[in-house]
Amino acid sequence: METTEQRRELAAFLRSRRARISPQAAGVPYSSGTRRTPGLRREEVASLAGVSVSWYTWLEQARRIKVSRQVLNSLARVLQLDAIETGHLFRLAGEVLPSDSPLCTREQVPALYLSFLAQLGPLPACITNHRFDVLAWNDGYATLFPGFAALPPERRNNLVVAFDPLFRDLFEDWAHSAEQAVALFRAQAADQLVRPEYAELVGQLSQESAEFRELWQRMDLRIGSPAAQVFRHPALGRIELGAVKLRLAGAEATLVAYQPLDGSGLMPRLAELVERVGEPTR
Repeated sequence: METTEQRRELAAFLRSRRARISPQAAGVPYSSGTRRTPGLRREEVASLAGVSVSWYTWLEQARRIKVSRQVLNSLARVLQLDAIETGHLFRLAGEVLPSDSPLCTREQVPALYLSFLAQLGPLPACITNHRFDVLAWNDGYATLFPGFAALPPERRNNLVVAFDPLFRDLFEDWAHSAEQAVALFRAQAADQLVRPEYAELVGQLSQESAEFRELWQRMDLRIGSPAAQVFRHPALGRIELGAVKLRLAGAEATLVAYQPLDGSGLMPRLAELVERVGEPTR
């Protein structure tokens, strides 16, 4: 727990959640009559969560103590927290909520986002999940990455694309782009790498690319901030685009969009090319 305010907020949150759980709902036997404490008592929460009463009391008193993920999961279970409340509990305790939920699929992306994606054209844009799988893309994206739409579904992944020889010449400084992609993936997927879907992707790329193996072994990390990217496009020539990423509400996915930066009149040329190529939005 990083700050005193966080500890106080965590203590207040636990007290509020404890007060709303009745002994009956928690499965705690009690004698009939009036209870002075609304909801569960501290000792009842401690017993159900498998911790000492003193330790749990200190937690609700906002003392400086460390709370493990295992205990946080136990408290979330005892207090019957939903997914949003559990995430809040973990953040207040200075922990990252471990996720075992399935990867987001296209079917889980709200229709309004898919409509917005299409209307962004001719700006290239796509929607990806946490594993960098491309769930949907617009005609601008297919035009920026010629041949992307023809890839088999399992290779429509932005990390795979970064190391695919088909697209390597698109990047003016491919080595730098590859470094950035691997460092960003490692940072964002740090708590997921033991999951089969992530291990399979890393294993696949390690077999296919010596450059990926070398970069992966460096263990570099990068945050996902807006950045410029220079492409050498077969039809548009040298173009500079700014990449922005927006997390979607209601889905574990991210919108990635590119916009011209150099004021060279790229938009009309891009729009004309998109119209001529006619790659369908997916």
